[in-house]
Amino acid sequence: MPKSYRNGFIILFAAIYCVLYAAYACIPDSYLHEKIYYYAIVWPTAALIDFAAPSAHVIGVQNRLQSPAVILNIVRGCDGAPVMFLLVAAIIAHRAPWRPTLRGAAGGVALIYALNQLRIVVLYFLLAHRPDWFTAMHVYFIPTFLILAGALYFALWAGEGVAKPQDPLTD
Repeated sequence: MPKSYRNGFIILFAAIYCVLYAAYACIPDSYLHEKIYYYAIVWPTAALIDFAAPSAHVIGVQNRLQSPAVILNIVRGCDGAPVMFLLVAAIIAHRAPWRPTLRGAAGGVALIYALNQLRIVVLYFLLAHRPDWFTAMHVYFIPTFLILAGALYFALWAGEGVAKPQDPLTD
């Protein structure tokens, strides 16, 4: 891989990530809590927990999962968005043709979304049954796992023949 490609990748990656994160920062918290978090995260997660443990009596209220035993708030960063932005920025900065780029980004967002939903379910059960484990898992282990999963996804996607970068100097 030529050095010019690596430098261009890093600059483009950082710029795309910053733009995505800046756009995310412009979304009001009230809109995130009442619309996006409730319908995309809280309601489906409450349904998963209710399916796995009906006796937990979990309900979703705005950006919160609550039961008689636990109240778990979903806030910025707990939605998986930062990891999604890292992955999407890397895929776009790779400069593959648009179809594999679109498929790669959509697949990456779906993967991180699903893993983040699983993350919230795990955090709920940790808070309910092992609260002393909650902070370490929430702050260190699970976020690291999500970033590694995104990096592995990117490495596999970029390694496919259809996801070869386009070199503007030779095209």
